[in-house]
Amino acid sequence: MADDISSNGRRTLGVIDGALTQISLALILLIPTMLVALVRPGLLKPQIDEIQDEGHRGWLLAPGPFVVIGLFAGLVLISIAAPDASCAMITMGEGVREAAGEGQLWRTASIMLPMMLVALYIAAVFFASGQIWRLKRRGLTPAVRAAQYGLLGFLVVLTLAEPASLLVGPGGGNNVFAPAVIALVGVWTGFFQVQIMSGADDVAWRRAGAALTAAAAVSAIAFIAYS
Repeated sequence: MADDISSNGRRTLGVIDGALTQISLALILLIPTMLVALVRPGLLKPQIDEIQDEGHRGWLLAPGPFVVIGLFAGLVLISIAAPDASCAMITMGEGVREAAGEGQLWRTASIMLPMMLVALYIAAVFFASGQIWRLKRRGLTPAVRAAQYGLLGFLVVLTLAEPASLLVGPGGGNNVFAPAVIALVGVWTGFFQVQIMSGADDVAWRRAGAALTAAAAVSAIAFIAYS
């Protein structure tokens, strides 16, 4: 009996040890993975083509833990960094922080659900553009995994584009020059799509067509948000 209790204790401690180690590792790898997703998304192709048993490859997180942990950490951090500002992302971050602090897992997940739906929309865009332009990498699984990387990149570009837009035009009622934001989102989306979903085997006009299709469809989100 004592041996069984000792064995169960070791297993429990081992699970806790492994979980905390993996979460800590994921937090460390968030920043390099985010930087790669923003400026060198082509390096993420091996991650979207096959599922990694360890949840990462080298310094790059797999898309699943990247989007879940990154979205959670990002929403909490933005709510702490700008507590007095008023925008949908900060409100969402405050809700996530409060729900997580109270240990309400399902409430936390429900608050983050709209962002996951945006990821599904981006996945559908990547899948459809790949099918329309007959890219070599046009399966649904790569599209979903690429969109999980692209969601956080989209949110970062959107966040940076808002203040940057005022450099090229006057702010509207929401203190943002919407045409500049929409254009920046579209340019980055086209770049991301070409890098992560296209390959050397795809002819240039197919890659260009898929990028323009994806850019137009994702820019529509920004257009709706700022119209």
